[in-house]
Amino acid sequence: MAKTEDYQTLSADLDGVLAALQRPDLQVDEATTLYERGLKLISQLEAHVRNAQNKLTKIRLQTDASDTSSEES
Repeated sequence: MAKTEDYQTLSADLDGVLAALQRPDLQVDEATTLYERGLKLISQLEAHVRNAQNKLTKIRLQTDASDTSSEES
């Protein structure tokens, strides 16, 4: 299984793709490949964000449950 890249690395890769897409000498085939790579990077970045949101929600729920149980004591 491939190692998952961190958010910062993926974001830097996407910045590189975006910069390459702005080159005036860019050929259509290369633009298509870069566009496809960009979409994959965006999908991976969105997965990182969803994962972080899920972790934060879980932490918040655990904290709320802990606060509620300590108030009952």
